[in-house]
Amino acid sequence: MFQDFSIRIGTEFVFGRDVEREAGPRLAAMGAHTVLVHHDGGAYLEANGLLDAVRDSLRGAGLDVVELGGVRPNPRLTLVREGVALAVERGVDAVLAIGGGSVIDSAKAIALGAADPEIDVWDYFTGAAAAKRTLPVAVVLTVPASGSESSQVTVINNEEEHLKLLVSDPVARPALALMNPALSATLPAYPTACGIVDMFSHICERYFCADEEFGVIDRMAEGALRTLVDVAPRCLADLTDYECRAQIMWISTIAQNNTLGVGRDQDWGTHTIANELSALYDTPHGATLSIIMGPWMRVASERAPRRFARYAQEVFGVRNETMSNADLARRGIEATEDFFRSLGMPTSFAALDLPRDGVERMLDNIAFYGPDDSIGSVARLDRDDCRRVFELAFGR
Repeated sequence: MFQDFSIRIGTEFVFGRDVEREAGPRLAAMGAHTVLVHHDGGAYLEANGLLDAVRDSLRGAGLDVVELGGVRPNPRLTLVREGVALAVERGVDAVLAIGGGSVIDSAKAIALGAADPEIDVWDYFTGAAAAKRTLPVAVVLTVPASGSESSQVTVINNEEEHLKLLVSDPVARPALALMNPALSATLPAYPTACGIVDMFSHICERYFCADEEFGVIDRMAEGALRTLVDVAPRCLADLTDYECRAQIMWISTIAQNNTLGVGRDQDWGTHTIANELSALYDTPHGATLSIIMGPWMRVASERAPRRFARYAQEVFGVRNETMSNADLARRGIEATEDFFRSLGMPTSFAALDLPRDGVERMLDNIAFYGPDDSIGSVARLDRDDCRRVFELAFGR
């Protein structure tokens, strides 16, 4: 059943070659005067001239520039707090992220914290405070993956407490996304593959819902997933292919800004479980998803074989009229893991040599909810079910 929904995506998208040079004029037109440029501090930013191009664009538009580098994968609360303090001290009125999901999420959190500096920014993530306002956030996207450039979500890792929590609120959506696929051409194969897994998972979290009917949103999701399966190997074979990079960059955006998720109860079981893995072991987000997705599918498909069978047929082209839904589902799950492995991604704890003794600790941190004390939509998974997912993910 197509449920009622409301969606407003307030992000302005500017897509194409050299659009990063428009950062200054567009932020000035939004009323900005002092911009915090946030990035990971990587040498590539200087080597390829991107940072200088952005600085020149901002200063050429009459804007003052403040910089903060140092973002790491699974962005840290300590750097966010440093950014909030810097933004308040320097009178920053807009934040510009240069990078991918980690940088963008960190920038969003800084913008939330700087808009109301009397509130500890972590309170937004624990639920102790509600996000009501933010500084405008702009993005120069270099790593297509999380879709954070237009999503309402920001995820931050509190490294001291080993907690990885999120804020999900329309107020957090960036105001501007400057998307030049050529900027991702220098991205090596492994982070490119991590990003592909992330966007694949974002679509699946919306596709695997409890609805037994299939409609336009399902078919849009299936088309995006098929495109990823087709384009991803070609992108890894030629990392500089602009057309492949463009396809992936736009899919990363629509995968997470809820274009493919309206009108349904979304699942988010894979992310919920995988986030505990990255919080405890600091593993790359895409790698935790590729490890957890197959085992999650195996457990969830026992409760909803029809939707998983449809996934196998429409995404991976599994065709066998004599097979049961359960067997079709199994074939689709195997194809998913084969796809991830073909990208060089791990599909088990063993593949990354991760320890197995943290399962109960990770389960303790999962926010089970509802009268059944479970997570998910396509299948409600309780603590025992999630333990099975982890155990299936151990591998040899």
